[in-house]
Amino acid sequence: MTEIWLIATDITEEQAAALGELLDPDERARAARTPDGPGRRRYLAAHAAARLLTAAAAGVPPELVRWRRGPHGRPEPVGMEGELSVNLSTAGRWALFAVQQRADGDGEIGVDLEPVPIGHAAARLARRYYPASETGGGAAEFTRRWTRKEAYTKAHGGRLADGLRTHAGPVGGPGPYRIDGPLGPCTVHDLPAPPGHRAAAARTGSRPVRPRLLSYPADLAEEFGAHRVGGFDLHHLHRVDGSDAHHLHRVDGLDPHHLHRVDGSGAHRTLATRRPDLEGRP
Repeated sequence: MTEIWLIATDITEEQAAALGELLDPDERARAARTPDGPGRRRYLAAHAAARLLTAAAAGVPPELVRWRRGPHGRPEPVGMEGELSVNLSTAGRWALFAVQQRADGDGEIGVDLEPVPIGHAAARLARRYYPASETGGGAAEFTRRWTRKEAYTKAHGGRLADGLRTHAGPVGGPGPYRIDGPLGPCTVHDLPAPPGHRAAAARTGSRPVRPRLLSYPADLAEEFGAHRVGGFDLHHLHRVDGSDAHHLHRVDGLDPHHLHRVDGSGAHRTLATRRPDLEGRP
């Protein structure tokens, strides 16, 4: 089972201070290196959400979640190999987090969420990084291809420069599409995204991605105006107030281990400024 959580990423200073206590020393050190302001608060909230959702899926306390990074920066939860595959993407006031309960034959999961850049920036980046056959189309089409390529790269734990050379598949529908590139085969699927954004998920191997897209917190669904978006269930979460640590419960009755309410995060580099030659992504 694969769940992909869309997380609102703007929080208050008080919330950021509380969520920072959930993180490990390395995460707090990285937060401290981020300039004070919205970027730092978003980083704290996104990584706290990733920790809480990973802990819920694994059935362990959040303080027991520890991360290690692959050769190109892909984080993996220590001691959960063969059980979970997780991935985080951040885009300003939004974050996207995938958590996959592994079954036999399931590969690694990767997700990407991006704002659509202005037209001339998209055209310049396409000419620089994409195969010649993919340099046409507008900014939205460019971004759809980028999210597929980056999700593909993150699923394989590779370098973005390699992923960008991979053909992203047709742009006429959401998929799933099988793509092959220098990192290996993968199946990609477009995801619903907030206005002005595009998103995609990828899984290594040939099995298609069939995720449930969940909102975190519940009122994100109002921005999409529907319970189902793009063929995916948008499960509402109920707020349970009355305590300092707000808990969330799914409407279908499943209790994700009393996750604390998290309203956001993720310091983000836009497509126009990101360097694809970097080894890994945060």
